[in-house]
Amino acid sequence: MRASIIVCTRNRADSIGEMFDAFAKLEPSGTEIVVVDSSTGDDKLRTEKLARAAGVKYVEEPRRGLSLARNTGLTVATGDIIAFTDDDCVPAKDWLAQKLRVFADPTVWAVTGRVVQHSSAGACDLFEEVAGQDLGGERREFTKANLQFSLGMFFSNIAKIFAKHMKSAAPGPWSIGHGSSMAFRREVFSQLGKFDERLGGGAPLRSCDDTEMFYRVLMAGHRIIYEPAALVRHKHGLDNQDVFTTRYGYSYGGAAFMWEHKKNFLMFVMFWGRLLQLVLKTAQYKLLGKKDLAKSFGSDLRGFLDGWAMWRKLRKQKRA
Repeated sequence: MRASIIVCTRNRADSIGEMFDAFAKLEPSGTEIVVVDSSTGDDKLRTEKLARAAGVKYVEEPRRGLSLARNTGLTVATGDIIAFTDDDCVPAKDWLAQKLRVFADPTVWAVTGRVVQHSSAGACDLFEEVAGQDLGGERREFTKANLQFSLGMFFSNIAKIFAKHMKSAAPGPWSIGHGSSMAFRREVFSQLGKFDERLGGGAPLRSCDDTEMFYRVLMAGHRIIYEPAALVRHKHGLDNQDVFTTRYGYSYGGAAFMWEHKKNFLMFVMFWGRLLQLVLKTAQYKLLGKKDLAKSFGSDLRGFLDGWAMWRKLRKQKRA
């Protein structure tokens, strides 16, 4: 079982070297690594130099869009298993080996891994509190059943409206994992299609490209495993305003994704439930005087409404 790793990068020449150092120690050794570069100016020249020095495949992609870049990488990668991480992440030595171990089960079509903070500098703690990227140390399995509405699921989530953000306890597909640590069998892309280029960073709908792909895998009847032993460390490097901007983008794509699939009753309920949660939590934190959390959830709310509006705009343009 051969694996390829795809990393999409844009203007991160100052920090991407640490990722290349981690790849040099990765198990199994000799894994194909594809770097898809959308950098500009001097960053492009420096990124190419670092990539070639690291001995990885370097591919230019001048067009913006994370999903588009991932799809470009898919045309180059040759592995049976296609793994993805981000250019601000440092994978553990056994990150890929742990994923491949799970793929030994032929019924598993995708594997995600644990994403933890690289440090607590800057606004990392605020980011983790409101974004919840660390999904914990419990191994979990996801199937199509996780996308089906039930009264039990509905009532168990009502109490979470005022709870702290805990993505690991959210209904599928939100608790499956992140694009910074995901892997798929090649058949996923040949049978279900590539990444939706409307979604993801730099695209019109800004985010949710990873979640949308997980959704497709589950709806097709395949299994996904969250394997916490497959670990990457995420170098956030954010200040508070960056966190608010990031949350805006996450909600922007999230609203569009849920509305796109509103015929699935779970997605329909989750859309309106999330909108209610954002309204209430923004008001809650304002009343409690927690300014940073109030600003974060306020950004979430604006992103949610704007993403919903953009989805409708794009659909109207498509029909015209």
